[in-house]
Parts: sequence; structure tokens; C-alpha cells
Amino acid sequence: MNKTVLAVLIVLAIGGIWYYMSRQGVTAPAAVETSQVESAQPADGVIVTAGVTTTVMYTKNGFSPATVKIKAGQSVTFVNQSGGRMWVASDPHPTHEKYSGTTRSAHCPDTANGAFDQCANGESYTFTFAKNGTWKYHNHALNGDTGAIIVE
Repeated sequence: MNKTVLAVLIVLAIGGIWYYMSRQGVTAPAAVETSQVESAQPADGVIVTAGVTTTVMYTKNGFSPATVKIKAGQSVTFVNQSGGRMWVASDPHPTHEKYSGTTRSAHCPDTANGAFDQCANGESYTFTFAKNGTWKYHNHALNGDTGAIIVE
């Protein structure tokens, strides 16, 4: 009888360990992806990246992460996963003039790639930040969704 009880306990222990381990899957965060990854998230919630490109997802809940910190010369790619429209643009809405110093009507289409403005709805948008500063942005198609890129 003792051998039977011991066998049942061993089987239950192994089954419990297997179940626990199968539920502990590690998933990569969908919000931030970088090439040449080195990221940290300090207590203030700002994502700091040392990679060449940082990805910000646009979902039905807005931009994630909404604020990232990069170095001048690095790029941010915005990817639309919202099922709705996305038009990433520099603040203020609706002129989009903060980053480039020109209004939306003056810099769209942005043939020089110097304005932080997608200039139309799209599924993704990549911009390389050359200027240091804090560059606030919004979704022109739904201007209540906002964020900031901090360039050092």
C-alpha cells in the first residue's frame, strides 16, 4: 500500500510540475521591438532604446509605448494594429508644424523626408529623428491618441 501511495504522489508531483511549466510560457513584448536591441524601461514608463529602430504599435488603445527615448539619427517605426486609420503627425494638431517648422499644407507630400508627418493614412510609417528634443505626436485620424519621442 505504501508503494501505491508513493507512486500516486510521484505521478501527481510530475503532473503538477509539467502543468506549471507549460503555463509559464515567456512571450516577447509586442509593443517595442528594436534591431540591435538594448532596451530599458525606467520607473517613469519611458522606453529607452539603444537600437537603430524602435517600433511603436498603434492599437485600439492608442500608441504603445506612447513615449520612447532614442538618440539622434535613430528611427521609429509606427505600425497600425488598430483596425482603424493611422496618420502619425507631429504636434500641434492640425498643422503638424512643431518638428519641421512648416505647416501640413506646406510639407505634405514630404519629398525631403524632413517633416515628422506621415502625410496620409497608412499601415506603417518610419521616421528618422535628426533633431534633439521632445517631439510630441498624435494620430491625425483620431487626434486624442498621442505620444512623445525624446531624442537625445
